[in-house]
Amino acid sequence: MRLGLLGLALLPFLASCAGGTVAQERRLIVSMSPPELKAGQMIQVTARPQPAAELAWVSGTVEVMGAPVMPFARASDGAWNFKTMIPVFASIRPGKYEARAWGDTADGKRYEGNLIIDVK
Repeated sequence: MRLGLLGLALLPFLASCAGGTVAQERRLIVSMSPPELKAGQMIQVTARPQPAAELAWVSGTVEVMGAPVMPFARASDGAWNFKTMIPVFASIRPGKYEARAWGDTADGKRYEGNLIIDVK
């Protein structure tokens, strides 16, 4: 009985929440071409802001041995890219690796994203 009364008392508060809007998440959609990691291979990592936005800068990395944080270059289609070669001497063991990217708009809004690469 008490639980039912409590539910009735909270009903107006719950109804007011139903009309609220969820803030749109800012993120970078990260992709890699080719979508694999092999020693000596050239790869391109692409980060695309979602929702579309004019970013001031983007940086990122592919988390393999000795991988630096790289600045991305702005592409004409609104995406950001960087190309790199995985060192020939790199030992890439089976497991999960992460490509990450992050950046800001001119007014300081942060965008972040990642991609998990499964090496067999």
